[in-house]
Amino acid sequence: MRIVIGIDDSPQASVGAKWVAELPLTAADEVRVASIVERPVVIGPWGYIQTDVTARYLAEAWEGAQERARLAAEEAAAACAAMPCQVRVVVREGHPIDGLVRLVQEVGADLVVVGPHGRGRLESILLGSVSQALLHAMPASVLIAREPVSAPLRVLLATDGSPHSLDAALYLARFPLTPQARIEVLTAICAWSGGYAEYGAADLRDVVAHERRRAVEVIDAALEALEAGGKTGTPLIRHGDPKREILAAARELAADLIVTGARGVGGFRGLVLGSVSRAVSKAAPCSTLVVAHGAASTT
Repeated sequence: MRIVIGIDDSPQASVGAKWVAELPLTAADEVRVASIVERPVVIGPWGYIQTDVTARYLAEAWEGAQERARLAAEEAAAACAAMPCQVRVVVREGHPIDGLVRLVQEVGADLVVVGPHGRGRLESILLGSVSQALLHAMPASVLIAREPVSAPLRVLLATDGSPHSLDAALYLARFPLTPQARIEVLTAICAWSGGYAEYGAADLRDVVAHERRRAVEVIDAALEALEAGGKTGTPLIRHGDPKREILAAARELAADLIVTGARGVGGFRGLVLGSVSRAVSKAAPCSTLVVAHGAASTT
């Protein structure tokens, strides 16, 4: 697995690196700790201000920003020093998201890991509306790492039967977890918004029975995908709004990691770019992993 860890100089920036350091990686894996730093500018009411004074100030600010970026990346890399795989430090100039996308493309990364809150609010940029197109184009899965930092032992896989959620199950099947890790496979039944109209005057009990049969099929497909990678899971069917049920289940199970696909159907539609992913990723009590479509074939 090729992992890129996004770092800035905020106090919580190293959480992602510490999280990765807990994974059972091997010598065949690769980790890059990347700090993408933007060149400072001075903007006035009529645009950029360029004078001798601002030039000196910007030169000093740029030198300081580069140094802080280098130190932050090196400190984060030190958290991974005991890992058996190669760990490299990358410091570049540019916009954090643009720079990460380019680096991911260059190295063919399988996973991008960032901490919970950066000074540049990297998490909010990744999940917010301003950069939806950039996140949609991110050619790798994205993990938001949160404290407490430890190897994930209780994993919650949310699935809805869509191709993207099946990708998430296949990706998780090959994700480096310890043998002690346990996986709960959750799907949420929301009968009233799940196509009731198509049944016309059918009794609501028939609709609910149909939805439950479909939920069992969805979970069975995810369990089969996990088994293909040598992992097993426990089925969990809940009734209600998907985002609420995912968060509630995560809290009840004391989950260490929530895994979802990049897009879904029904209540999961637009999972990465829509309200469900923002709600889950921002309110989750643990780390969250959004699996990119097609990512399962690269791990």
